Amino acid sequence: MAAKVAPELLKDVCGEHNLTHVKTEEKNPLPSAEDLHQEKSHLELLQNLEMFNAQQLQHIRTKERVMLPDSSMLLEEKNRERHLNNISEFLRSELRPTEPMEKLVLPDVVTIAQEKTEEELKSGIEQFNKDQLRHQKTEEKNPLPDKNAIQQEKREVNIRKSLTEFEKGNLKHVQTEEKNPLPDATVIGQEKQEVELRSKISDFDKTTLARTETQEKNPLPPPEAIEMEKKLEEHIKGIEGFKKDELKHAETQVRERLPSKEDIALEKASGDK
Repeated sequence: MAAKVAPELLKDVCGEHNLTHVKTEEKNPLPSAEDLHQEKSHLELLQNLEMFNAQQLQHIRTKERVMLPDSSMLLEEKNRERHLNNISEFLRSELRPTEPMEKLVLPDVVTIAQEKTEEELKSGIEQFNKDQLRHQKTEEKNPLPDKNAIQQEKREVNIRKSLTEFEKGNLKHVQTEEKNPLPDATVIGQEKQEVELRSKISDFDKTTLARTETQEKNPLPPPEAIEMEKKLEEHIKGIEGFKKDELKHAETQVRERLPSKEDIALEKASGDK
């Protein structure tokens, strides 16, 4: 008996359909005759090699011209061809973009080295034997400053802050008075010469001196001559410092009248006689 077919299927089969011609693409083509022949020959070779008796061989000098591949190389070649075929047939449209998520970030070389040193230090500290320690006197190399130094430093800090925060707009123009004038160049030069002389005198080595006979070239004057010279200097100073305005007019009185010329001539004549 013929099998019954559902009426719905019959309607779909017998009904008219608007079909379109489509080109068929052969995705998995069958191998050609040459490929089959090569595969058979290759299998025969493998069987012959497996069934070959190595004891029948004789030692002769062989010249290697063409080296046949082994089974592992053949398998690798087949896998490589399959992989290339899969890559060539792969459709990029099937790919979907995804957001990469970094789960485990590997540390760099520096952090690894630091971590190793930390682990070594920790292990050394944990394994350290306290009984090996010895008591030693501690020396204070960097002592803390006293209270006065701390207060002075605070004052300096406050002064610096006030100077940095000071506004120049609050300043006023004032006439300056020179109380301590600076010395001129000549005075500074003289002072430098004096300092150099003092340093030379202080650094002078007396051992370098040699004894010599002294010769009196300019003898000192006696004390009487010195006193006379002092009186002369005082007299000259008095004359130079004398003020004519202090003089007063006075009447002169003739006490001893001088002789006349005639009297002098007569006296000379009498003296000659």
